[in-house]
Amino acid sequence: MGNQKKIPIVHFFKEINIGKYKGVKHYELVEVQNGKPKLSQLINISKDRNCARSKPAYWLKTRLVNKWSKAETGLFKTAINGFTYSGDLENKTHLVLFEFSKDASTLKIFVYFNYFPFAKQLHPSSIAKKIITIPNISKEN
Repeated sequence: MGNQKKIPIVHFFKEINIGKYKGVKHYELVEVQNGKPKLSQLINISKDRNCARSKPAYWLKTRLVNKWSKAETGLFKTAINGFTYSGDLENKTHLVLFEFSKDASTLKIFVYFNYFPFAKQLHPSSIAKKIITIPNISKEN
């Protein structure tokens, strides 16, 4: 398992309710590649309001029947570019990378199922640059 590359489950989302909310964007799932969905059909990405000591840039919430969940994870800046963020699901069980389009109208979420690096030098904010290359996966129209 040492040098084996992890293949992420890739979720493709498109923005809905464009411009309706000031600090929040809602996205709808369009497609999933490499496995079954690990996220809900609808997600909510909101700006951090400086409520957590960890200081993420954004928060992810998922849709539970008719209401939004509590924050699933914070989105932390990475060293890749200004549009890629990292986080985790299920208490640091699954590494998650978020790649926004330049205008944030689309979002790719890479879920590395049952993989999370605990070494300090491999913190999620730097893991994307150091050991995981985000696959160049594009949604085919």
